[in-house]
Amino acid sequence: MAQMPDWFAKTREMVAMDHFFSLVGAKSKPELVKRYKAALARLTGDPQTYAKASDAMKAKLSPQQVQLSLSSHFAPDWIHPLYHTNPVQYGDLGGLFWPTIPSRTVVGEIRDGVELAIHKALGDKELQKLGFTKEYRDAIFAEERGNGVDCDGVLPLATSWNCVAPTGSDFFDVAAVRGPAVVEFAIATPQPYGISMTRRVLAKVRNRQLAPLASGSGATTASSTARPTTKRAAKRRG
Repeated sequence: MAQMPDWFAKTREMVAMDHFFSLVGAKSKPELVKRYKAALARLTGDPQTYAKASDAMKAKLSPQQVQLSLSSHFAPDWIHPLYHTNPVQYGDLGGLFWPTIPSRTVVGEIRDGVELAIHKALGDKELQKLGFTKEYRDAIFAEERGNGVDCDGVLPLATSWNCVAPTGSDFFDVAAVRGPAVVEFAIATPQPYGISMTRRVLAKVRNRQLAPLASGSGATTASSTARPTTKRAAKRRG
């Protein structure tokens, strides 16, 4: 996905998420509700572990694919490769696809967006059972009710990635809308930079994630000396 040719697409991680949060994957509505509730609990839990323990990816992808997605795609492509080791230090830095967008913005917006999408997918009555206020429920379903969409009952979730801004923009947004048969969750980003395999390897060396020389060899390389990373902060969207 390093040189994404299409402005509207799904990654394999999104396909896994769609399958997990569907009646095809869950087999029944009670099981789908159970999966949504478990996901909400994880989203509001430990911020250092929730993204690394996806039941959706584990159910559809091999352990090797899950590891590749987390350590070789989400980081460093979407977020800085060291963000999860120290969110405070690396939160203002971006990933290889969008260095203009802080990692904390990417993680925070996706996290909040998924949570809202699940709320919409659970439906009004289920949210009431979970203790959500009428004011909140009215607010998140206002658009749907205005369009005559039924807001009761559990629905599947469908996720998409939309490249809607030019490369180099600091735009990043998420949105969720409930329709008659599915809740759509969209992530909107700039077109990614074309990142070569060389650039990926050099980034790992500079971030000390990859050692090109054996310890004690006495030799050095230009890229093995870690350079200070320039902060490219972007104002978080409100």
